[in-house]
Amino acid sequence: MTTESGGSRPISADPISADPISADDLTRRLDRWVAQGLITEEQARRIREAESGAPAGAHPARAASLVTEGLGYIGGVLILVAAATITGRYWSDLGEGARLAVAFGAAAALLAAGAALPKRLGAVTRRLRAVSWVLCVALVAAGLGLLGEDVLRAPDESVVLLAAAGAALLGALLWAWNRTVLQQAALLAALAVLAGAAAAHLPHGDTEVAGLAVWGVGVVWLLLGWGAVVAARAAAYVLGGATAVIATMLTVSTDWGSWLAIASAVALVAAGVVLRDLVLLGVGSVATLVTVPVVLSRWFPDTLTAPLALLAVGALLVVGALQTARRRRDARAAAARDRGGSPRTAVMAAAVTAVAVAVPVVVLGLG
Repeated sequence: MTTESGGSRPISADPISADPISADDLTRRLDRWVAQGLITEEQARRIREAESGAPAGAHPARAASLVTEGLGYIGGVLILVAAATITGRYWSDLGEGARLAVAFGAAAALLAAGAALPKRLGAVTRRLRAVSWVLCVALVAAGLGLLGEDVLRAPDESVVLLAAAGAALLGALLWAWNRTVLQQAALLAALAVLAGAAAAHLPHGDTEVAGLAVWGVGVVWLLLGWGAVVAARAAAYVLGGATAVIATMLTVSTDWGSWLAIASAVALVAAGVVLRDLVLLGVGSVATLVTVPVVLSRWFPDTLTAPLALLAVGALLVVGALQTARRRRDARAAAARDRGGSPRTAVMAAAVTAVAVAVPVVVLGLG
């Protein structure tokens, strides 16, 4: 049934049939929306079932997919157990080539297993592939570490740099293929270690300088998540914020590092309130709880200043949480939360931040 409105084209009474898409197209769109955090995996499954005409309560495909997923996890664990058993029992008897073959062979098996998973399983495929490929990245890093230590006889910091560089490269390629939170976490971890190892190669690249470099990686990731360049936004906030907070713990032994830790916690809380994002506010709250006691105990040991300051900070966090929650009840505020920043603005801000952090890292490392 259609209706006419002036010279307009006919409007179908069924909007779905007006623009039909194939089952594969629907699966790709749903997978993309789940990866971007627009819908949950359960919602994607229900949409897929509704469009396929499956009756409510009938989930034979779901049961089969759960079995497949369970078998996949068991297979991945068996590969790791086999590699660990070989290395544990026969490591001293294995030559350099055999050790590398164990690490890279297991990594190749996990890589192939993840790539061979069928797309029709949807969310199950994404989860299995993510787990397989995260383990693959870890094994490649281990193999490169063995290569640098046993074959190249490189210094420890160079071994870490080699392993992190290889893991970051592979992690980026796999994340581009399978944009899940686990793949994002693997890539970010590799990039953070890579930045810290690179800073450690500077003449005065001590722990604090390496921590500043890692902090820069975390902040850049936060900005990319804010602009939806890195999806999903909530995962980017948690992973980037956690990286920045952990990095500040490496710098608090210096005055500038203490100020950096406090400023980072305040900035995260303020961003959560301004953007009305409870995830970001939660990350900032955890950062505050972690950094403030450490910094205050360093500045004001054995005084009442530290506990009184903690009391004031706690009260401010409660007020900020209440204000954010109240604003989120307004539909317009919820829409404002989803705006974030534009990808172009986020990339520019991330680039400026990367340069702004790299300059002091080099100056401190050379000084």
